[in-house]
Amino acid sequence: MMILVGVDGSPASRKALRWALEQAARTGETVEATMAWLREPEYVAAVSMGVHPHGDRPDHRHPARELHAIVEEVRAEVPGAPEVAEVTIVGDAATALTAAARQADLLVIGSHGHGPLAEVFLGSVAADCVRHATCPIVVIPAHAP
Repeated sequence: MMILVGVDGSPASRKALRWALEQAARTGETVEATMAWLREPEYVAAVSMGVHPHGDRPDHRHPARELHAIVEEVRAEVPGAPEVAEVTIVGDAATALTAAARQADLLVIGSHGHGPLAEVFLGSVAADCVRHATCPIVVIPAHAP
C-alpha cells in the first residue's frame, strides 16, 4: 500500500507526515510526500547585464529542497520511519493532490481550518480533497496533539 501525504511546510502538514510515517512504520506501507506549489512570475530586465534577477536571494523558494528538509526533520522524530519518496508538483495543491491520489491507497493531509469552528470546517485544500479524491483520506487538524 502507498500513503500519499500533502506537505506544505505548515505545522498541520508536518503532523500529517508524522502520522503517515508512524502508520507506515507499523504496517510496512510506503510513503510519498508531495509538495505542490504555484510558480511565481519572474521579471527579467530587458538588459540583464549577465546577472540573474534572483541571484542567491534567501527568499527565492526551492520547493524540492524545502520538502527534503521537512521530510528529514520529521523522519528523525519517528522511530523506525521508512524512506520517503519526495515529489514536487507545480500547480494548485488541491488539484495536484487529488490527481496524485489516484495512484495512492490513502491520502493524508493537514487541515488549516480557521475560525472559531476550525475543528468543524476544513481548510480549502482539505475540503477539495475530501470532495474529489478517489481514495480514503485522513485529515489531521492543525490543533491535533
